[in-house]
Amino acid sequence: MGQKMIEASELGFTYADSEEGIREISFEIYEGEVILLTGNSGCGKSTLLKCLNGLIPEVTEGELNGHIYVLGKDREGMKMHELNREIGSVFQNPRSQFFTDNTTAELVFPMENYGYSKEEMDRHLQKLTEDFSLQGLLDRSVYELSSGERQMVALASSLTMDQKVLLFDEPSANLDYGNAMKLGCLIREMKQKGMTVIVSDHRFYYLNGIIDRVFFMESGHLRIYDSEEQFKQSGYHSRSFDIFHLDVPFRENVGSDEEVLSVEDVSYKDILKDINFNLRKGETTVIVGANGAGKTTLAKLMCRSIKPDHGKIRMKGIPFFIMQDPDYQLFGTSVHNELTLVKKDEESIKRYLEHFGLYEYRHTHPFDLSGGQKQRLQIAMAMLCDKEVILFDEPTSGLDVSSMQKVSAEIIHLSRNAATVVISHDYEFIRHVADRIIYLKNGSIAEDFQLNKENLSLLNGIFYEMQEEVK
Repeated sequence: MGQKMIEASELGFTYADSEEGIREISFEIYEGEVILLTGNSGCGKSTLLKCLNGLIPEVTEGELNGHIYVLGKDREGMKMHELNREIGSVFQNPRSQFFTDNTTAELVFPMENYGYSKEEMDRHLQKLTEDFSLQGLLDRSVYELSSGERQMVALASSLTMDQKVLLFDEPSANLDYGNAMKLGCLIREMKQKGMTVIVSDHRFYYLNGIIDRVFFMESGHLRIYDSEEQFKQSGYHSRSFDIFHLDVPFRENVGSDEEVLSVEDVSYKDILKDINFNLRKGETTVIVGANGAGKTTLAKLMCRSIKPDHGKIRMKGIPFFIMQDPDYQLFGTSVHNELTLVKKDEESIKRYLEHFGLYEYRHTHPFDLSGGQKQRLQIAMAMLCDKEVILFDEPTSGLDVSSMQKVSAEIIHLSRNAATVVISHDYEFIRHVADRIIYLKNGSIAEDFQLNKENLSLLNGIFYEMQEEVK
C-alpha cells in the first residue's frame, strides 16, 4: 500500500432537527486507490462526502463526532483553503458549484484564487480542454449548456489544481454513455498517476475493472468490500456492470390509435431542424442522444415554454414536464404540500408518499431531501397530474436500482392513459421502459424505431456511436 491519504476514526454526523446522518464510521484510504461509494438512495453517501471535503461542519449544521485525517493532518485544524488544495470535489448538481457564468472563467477561477501565473493557467486550461474534449464548450455561458455539458465543465474544473484526492458525487448522472466511458478512462489514468479517487454513484458500468474497494453505505453505517469482485459476488441488488447483456423482456402490442401530440417540421435556432414525429396514447417514447444534442430543448418546445422558429406542434392540452433538476420546480413548503399543489386528493397523496418511501418525510421541506428523494417526489407529482402527455427529463439520475425499477413500473403504468416521453442516457432504465426510441443527432432525428428484439442492435449501436464520438 502507498501513502495513507484519508483516515476516519469513529466518524459520525447527525443533521440538525433530524436523526439522519452517518454513525461511527472508520476507514483508511490510500494513494492511488479508486473507491466506489454506493448504497441505496438516502443511505448517507453524500453526507460522508461532505464530511471529507469540509462542507460539514463549515456549511451544513448538525452534530459532528470523531476525527478525519487528511495526509496525516487532523482536518479539524485545517483551513478550507488548505483542504481544497488537497481534495477536489464535484457535486451531484454541477450548477451549485459554479462561481461564474462563463465556462472558461469557471475553469481558471480556482487557479486565480490561489495566485497561479498566467502561463500556468494557460497550460492547465489547454490540458483540461484536451483531456475532457472541451473545445466546443470554452468561452460559453454556463446557462446555455446542457446538464451533461455543465457536468463535464464541473469535472474538469475539479482538476485545475492537481489535487491529490478527488471526490465525485453521482458524476455519471447527467452524462451520455460516451462521456461516462470517457470519465472512466480518465479515472483509470488518475489512478495510474497515483491520485486517489472516491466515486459516489449508483451506475457502475464505466468503472468496471477500475475499482479497488467498495464502501457500501446502509442506514448511515459502512461496510467495506475489499475488491470489486467481492462486491459483485455479495448478492447486493445493484445496477449492472455489464449493461449490454441485460435480460429484460420487451413490451408487446403497446400504443393505441389515439394521437395526442404531433411535431411537424419544427426547427429552433441552430439546435433543432425539421423535426417530425407523432405521439400516441399508451406508448413510452425515449429520446436519446449525446450531451448537447437538443433533447431538453425539444421537451421545452413540446411543453410550449419556448416557441419554434418554424413548424407546428399540435397536442391535446398542456403536457406535464418533470425537469431534470428538481430544484427548478419544487415550490411547496413541505413534501405533502408539494403534492397538494398538483392535486388535492389526500387519499392518493398518502398512497404515493408511502409507495415512494416519502411518507416519513411528509413534513420535510423539499429542498432538504436527497437528490434521489427529490426525484421520487417528482414521479409522485406525475402520478397525480392526470395529463395526456407526460415528459420526464432524466428521471433516474441519482436513483438506485430498486428505485429505478419502481420508476420504470410507474411510467409504464402512466402510459396506459397517456403518451409518456422520457429523455434518458440511462441504458439500463431505457431497456426497462422504452417502447420506442427517437435518436437525436446533429439537430435532427437520425433514428426512430420500435424497441423490440429485432431492433435491439440499433439501440446498442447508438450507444457505441456516442462513445466513438468523444474519443
